[in-house]
Amino acid sequence: MTTWEMYRSLLFSVYLPAFLMSICQGSVLLVIPLFALDLGASVGVAALVFSLRGLGNMTADIPAGYAASRLGDKYTMLIGIGIMIASGLLASQAETTFELAVSAFCFGAAVATWLLSRLTHISEAVPLHQRGKAVSTMAGIQRFGNLLGPVASGLAADQFGFAWVFVGISSVACLAFGLIVFAVKINKTSQHAESPSMVTLLPHIVTAHKQVFLTAGFAILCLTVLRAGRSLLIPLWGEFLELSVTDIGLIVGAAAAIDMTMFPFAGYMMDNWGRKYAAVSCLALLSLGLFSVPFSTGLWTLVIAAMIAGVGNGLGSGINMTLGADFAPPSERGEFLGVWRLMSDVGAFAGPLFMGYMANLFVLATAFSMTASIGIVGVLIMLFTVKETLVKKT
Repeated sequence: MTTWEMYRSLLFSVYLPAFLMSICQGSVLLVIPLFALDLGASVGVAALVFSLRGLGNMTADIPAGYAASRLGDKYTMLIGIGIMIASGLLASQAETTFELAVSAFCFGAAVATWLLSRLTHISEAVPLHQRGKAVSTMAGIQRFGNLLGPVASGLAADQFGFAWVFVGISSVACLAFGLIVFAVKINKTSQHAESPSMVTLLPHIVTAHKQVFLTAGFAILCLTVLRAGRSLLIPLWGEFLELSVTDIGLIVGAAAAIDMTMFPFAGYMMDNWGRKYAAVSCLALLSLGLFSVPFSTGLWTLVIAAMIAGVGNGLGSGINMTLGADFAPPSERGEFLGVWRLMSDVGAFAGPLFMGYMANLFVLATAFSMTASIGIVGVLIMLFTVKETLVKKT
């Protein structure tokens, strides 16, 4: 099928639900810590509540992969969206920090289940030579939703309160649920010669594909650490330079804007020049941008450094998901992608802890150079150990 036919086939089954769910996801990222503070939590407790969302991501990765293979991609997508709906309603009734913490964990599990089952669906529905465009477009749509969600939820929280924001999140998720019910016609499951149990799934998949995880998987782990560093460290450096909150918001917004515009180039690179080309470009520019941040001395020099990192991140739109889909064996696609996502989620969860430790142990500038060094390691691994997975259409 042509590229436009591929886009049309995914419009209602993937792209519109992905946009709606990314609005929910972006809203959750904003309102959970603010609602925790509103409930009387300290900054440290609010940060802990927020981190439980990441813990929920990691906890759900393996079960979601297991479910995608046994129950099928459609039913697993519906489970993920259903958990999002229930989590929003639970959070809207929260009266204590503990109740909100439980909701945050469930939000993380919902997002992990949705993302993995959605990727499994695309892996089955899209030919390999079009997979980069399909996934990078989805990543671009997700970035837009993640930007729109916090804006809308922030306005709603001011006008109506946090409880109604969570009700709104559940309502938006209900729209996504309906789209999946009616637009996804076939519920695809994987065929298994041997079906490992949930307990043995992780060691089974890691052992069977250890070469992939030690090379491409480790490179993606480096990338997720870089991305976490970009989100955490650039605002901290803006505060170090004594910039206002408005100025820091401008910097982050400018980087996010250029990031969102790069997904067509990312898809073109992945499907025409190769996945390695896109991954190396992403890792190298992200590393360069982070390495240059400590050399900035004011607003505009920090904007330039942040935008370099934004271009790099944008050129990697969907690279994690595309490589995971490429390497996933058809007979164990869900299980493999569950372990693949777990690796990247570990990087996103542990990266900020590592950077904070480096900043406390030395100085803030050291965290930038250390994080950029991790990115260079990822570049070398991609260049010299990872095979190209793109098979061009003959």
